[in-house]
This record gives sequence, C-alpha cells and structure tokens, in this order.
Amino acid sequence: MKIIMARIKQLSAQEAQKIAAGEVVERPANVVKELVENALDAGASSISIFIEEAGKVLIRVVDNGCGMSEEDARLCFLHHATSKITSVHDLANLVTFGFRGEALSSISSISKVTLITREHDASHGTQVILEHGVVVSQEPVSSASGTDISIRDLFYNVPARKKFLKTNDTEWRQIVSLFQAFCLSYQQVHFRLSLNGSELFNCPPVTALSDRILQLWDHRMAQHMITVAHDDKITITGLISDHNYFRYDRSQLFFFVNGRWVKNGGLSKALCKGYLNVLPADRFPAGCIAITIDQAQVDINIHPRKEEVQFLQPRVIEVMLQDLVKKTLESHVSKQLNRTVQFAPPKPLSFAMPAMPQALLSEPPPFMMQSSITHDQPSLAVANHTTMPATSSYDAQGFESFEKNFLIIGQLHKTYIILEHPEGCFLVDQHAAHERVLYERFGIRFDDAASISLLFPQLIQLSASDCALVLTHQRLFKELGIELEEFGQSQIKIVATPVQAKNISFQEVIHQAASIMGEHAGIAKDQLQTIVHHEMRAMMACKAAVKAGDELTMIQMTQLLDDLIKTNNRFTCPHGRPTSWLIRLDEIEKKFKRKV
Repeated sequence: MKIIMARIKQLSAQEAQKIAAGEVVERPANVVKELVENALDAGASSISIFIEEAGKVLIRVVDNGCGMSEEDARLCFLHHATSKITSVHDLANLVTFGFRGEALSSISSISKVTLITREHDASHGTQVILEHGVVVSQEPVSSASGTDISIRDLFYNVPARKKFLKTNDTEWRQIVSLFQAFCLSYQQVHFRLSLNGSELFNCPPVTALSDRILQLWDHRMAQHMITVAHDDKITITGLISDHNYFRYDRSQLFFFVNGRWVKNGGLSKALCKGYLNVLPADRFPAGCIAITIDQAQVDINIHPRKEEVQFLQPRVIEVMLQDLVKKTLESHVSKQLNRTVQFAPPKPLSFAMPAMPQALLSEPPPFMMQSSITHDQPSLAVANHTTMPATSSYDAQGFESFEKNFLIIGQLHKTYIILEHPEGCFLVDQHAAHERVLYERFGIRFDDAASISLLFPQLIQLSASDCALVLTHQRLFKELGIELEEFGQSQIKIVATPVQAKNISFQEVIHQAASIMGEHAGIAKDQLQTIVHHEMRAMMACKAAVKAGDELTMIQMTQLLDDLIKTNNRFTCPHGRPTSWLIRLDEIEKKFKRKV
C-alpha cells in the first residue's frame, strides 16, 4: 500500500512571524518610523536617532518619554500586545500612532534587539536582549529615564529579504525624508539624527514652521516659502514655495493628515496643479501641508505600515487644495507687485552700442572654436548679409544636406538667425543651436576636457543629506570638468569648472544633480552615470549658451553657425527642441499668390 505524505505543512510560529514581519518592515526606514512613533506616543520631548550603514547595521532611538516597567519591557515584544486599544471598536477614535501591537514583535523576529528603559519614578531601569524574537536575557540596569532601543543586523536571519535592500544612499535618503517629516509635524520636539558617528541634524524645538524648514534645509528655500491657510470643516494650513523656487523631484512635498505623515498621490497632484503655468514643465514646488479632518472622513489603516491614507471624499479635498494653492500664489505675486513697482521718469534716448552678452564677445571666447572666416563688418546684426564658405555643409531637420553658398540675412527678434537658403528661408534658434554645441563639448571626458581653476570658488549650500550624496560622486562631477570639495557640514565649494562654463552659477546645477542622484539611487552605477551626465551637460549648456534676446554681431552669428555645422546631433538641442527650420520657397510663394 502506497503511503501518501501530506504536502501542506504548518510553519513554526517563529518562521511565520519572520514572513509576517515583511508587512511591517520592508526597509530600515520602516523600523525608524515605528520606533520614533512609539517615542512620541510615550510623550517624549527629545528623540535622538543613531544610524550606521543606512540602518542595515544599527538603528538606535533614544527618547526621554515615560519609559516602561520591568513587566511592560518584556510584554511589548509579544505578538499583538498593545497599550493603545482593547477592542476593534477603539479603532474609529484612535489618535495614537500604533495600535496593532505587532511592530516590536515583527522587528525583534528579524534583528538583534537591546532595550533599555526606565520609568521616571523608578529606582532603576530594565535591559531586555532578544534574538530571533526570543528573550535572551532581562536584568535591572542603571539608566536614564525614558527608552533606549537598538536594532542591529536587520534581516540577518532572513537573507531573502536582506538582498532586496537598496544601496546605502537610497536607504539613507528614505530615513532622512522620514526624519524631516517628523520634525515638520512635531515642532515642539527636539530631534537629532546621526549617521556613522556624525551628527547631521540637530533640530531644537521651534514655534514657527518656517524655522523648522530653516533647520532642515537652507536659507535659500526658507526665504521662498509662503503661508497657506483655509479654515472650515476641513482645515488646510502650511507653507508652499513661491513661483521663484522649484525642485527637480517631489522630495520636498510633505502631507500630514490629522498629524500623521502620509503618502497620497491625489494630494501631490492637486498641489502641483495649483502651480499650472507658474513653474516650468517637469519642475516641482516644495510644500508642507497639514490637513485636519473629521476622523470618520478618513481611513488611515488601508496600508500595513499606515503610510497611505484614503479619504471618503477625495475629490473635494483635492479641488480645495488646488484652489488654495492657486489663490495663495496669485495673492503673493500681487503683494510683491504693489511693493516693488515704481514709475521712474523716462530716460533720454541713448545711441550707445548695446552691451554684448558675455557668452559671445566679438573676440572668439575660449569655448567657441575659432572660425576660419574673418570679417570687417559692423558689430550690429542688421540686415546686411555675409556669405558662408562654399565648403560648408549644413544639415537641418526636415531637409537634406547641401554644399552650396548661403547668406546670413540677419537676426529676427534677437532670437533667430535668418539665412537665405537655396530652397527658401532658413531659421536657426541661436539658443538651441549654442546649447547643442556646448552640450557636445561638455561630453568630452575629463582627461581631454579643458577646465579652469576658479580664483574665487563658488560656495553651494545644500541640505546635509544632499551634501553627503554629492560628495560620494566627486569622480562623476570631475568627468564633466567640475571639481568640488567639502566645505563644512552642508556646503561644498566648486574649485574648477569647464572653461565654457566658468561664468555660470552652479547653484542650480548641483541642486539638480543631487535630486537626480537621489531619485535614481537604486539603479545600476553605469545607468546613474549616464542619466546624471546627460542632465548636467544639458543644464550647463543651457546656462552658458547665448539667450533669446542677446544681440549678436555678424561675426558671432557666423562663428555659431560654423560651430554648429561641425557638431554631432545638430538637428535638436539637448532638450529635444529643433535648432533650425526651413521655410521652403514654394510655401512663401504660395503665401504671396505666386503659386497656386
């Protein structure tokens, strides 16, 4: 008789707990969140967080809260042990962070835990050590009042989960974002954050949200924040950035619902819609928005880690937020105009020659290749014309190459170079064309790129986390001809730049690079390098290139066209806009009724 063995087996309690832990703990930031929320629920006014290796080696949270008794110090690690609720009916009126009593139980099952805690009126504290979720020892110790909990070697016994952790940069940025959110939401609490033994943030209590922003970021951001306020059945308050400040990602958008930091795509989109026609495409504002709403109108328990929130009437709140942002921005601009607009008496007409843009002096600047043509022409871009050399060939979008003479007619609206072309009228966007020329030159690797040391280094103010991120990629910047050094805890200095970019400000360039590095930190190193190289080359080229409105001499126009002819990918600028356009002769003749 054949014996059939059962295929279905019940996992041990320990193994089941390890698997269930994944619902609560996916990465180090989840552990930090649970521990800090416990500290806040314990009434702590001071919370210090110590991180090693982005939380993979150590996460330690020290608070001055109410502490725990010897019995509670042991019970808190049991599954579904909680001080927050007694039945499911309590969920509707829950005002504390946790309630399920599984966070510490889950964390202890996948790490090595040391808990030291003491109640304020107790004569001594208690130390509990756990491994695999099992208490190894418990003994009385001398300690300060409050709780000190250390989580070591996260996922050491669950290698399948450990291998899915991202790079240290990615995991650290998650922790920093969480830390910033706690600081913004709890202004009365003193928060500290340290990484690998160095304290990066020290944020004492403040009375104003703007002061907290100054602690977490920098003066540049703080000075561009404006207040939003809507007080009704649903209250919306906070700060948003004005029309002169933007980011390259959504990392500085924070939303709080009834005091809890939440992630909600609808709120993020609604806030950004309020900036429609205010910010450039693919640019994002900064904002800290607190929404207070009836508990019955919102569900905070739709996500195992309580990171997301669902509204009973989401559209109402989204429209309210969008309109509030739009009206706030309009009011802010109106106030600025009322303060700054002055009517000065008209100045007498001047016949002085206009100042030439720094990017295109009459002498060929160092970043422009010397043209083979010289001219003795006046320095105004008038409707005179000059002939390009017969050897020049010029490709443009929408038509084929040719090798014939063509004439520069002049400049249109100080933006477009007009050429007489054998097939019609040819227009070149001077900014887009120069962008492409510079972009390709910035692509030369640093071994061959011409760079220049700055007599006065540029100082760039960054957040502490962005500063650390940028400094880890110094070689990548050097490949673009940018040499930078650390200058204090949250500043770097640019000591050398590409010759072509020596006159531009690198403040925005470096901020954009940090955003891109953070957004793509989880991808392969070679992919990250490709993305960052492209974005930074494009931005440097855009800032160094001549602009629409710059008046060019005939020599400068000739030089620019000559450089463009010799440049690869000359059909478009780095952002995809065409550098040139042909208006065919037959189209012109049809407009004048010369052809049907």
